[in-house]
Amino acid sequence: MEATSENTARMGIREYFETLMDVMRSPARYFERVAAEPGSRRALIFLMISGLFYCSVSMAYFFENSLAMGIVMMLNAILMPAFGAVITFILIGMTGQERVPFGRIFNIYAYASGAVMVISWIPGLAIVMEPVRAVLIGVGLHKAAGVGKVRAALLIILTAVVLLLFFWSAAPMIVELKQLFH
Repeated sequence: MEATSENTARMGIREYFETLMDVMRSPARYFERVAAEPGSRRALIFLMISGLFYCSVSMAYFFENSLAMGIVMMLNAILMPAFGAVITFILIGMTGQERVPFGRIFNIYAYASGAVMVISWIPGLAIVMEPVRAVLIGVGLHKAAGVGKVRAALLIILTAVVLLLFFWSAAPMIVELKQLFH
C-alpha cells in the first residue's frame, strides 16, 4: 500500500500534463477521483508547477525579469488558492453540512487554479479565466466534496465576497503601515 500512495504523490512532467489535460477535459470525472486522493501533496506540487510556469512567463514578457515581482507573483499563485480554500472550508462548516476535510477543499482549489494559471498569463485571458476557475471549483465542490450544485455556487459567490471584503478592509491598514515605515 505504501508504494501506491507514494506513486500518487509523485508529479513528473508527464503526470503534470496528464493531470492538466484531465482537469480541463473532464473536470467532473477528475474531481470524483480527487475525493479519494490521500493528502494534498500532489495537488500542491501541481499548483507550484503551474505557478512557476505562470510567474516565469509573466516575468519574461511583462515585468522585465524583476525577481521581487516574481516572488510576489509566486506567493500570490500559491497563497490565494489556499486562502480561498480556508474561506470555503469555514463557510461549509457554517452551513451545517457534514464535515468535509480541509485537504479535499484545498485539492479542489489547487487543481482548478493550477489548470487555469497555465492559460491566464496571456493578456486579456486572465479576466476570462476567472469564471472558468469558479466553474471548476464549483464542479469540484459538487463532485469531490458532495456539496449540492446550488450550494456550491453560493459558496463560490460568498468566498469571493469575503475575499473582496478582506482585501478592501486590509488596504487602508497597509497604506498606514507603509506611511509608518517611511
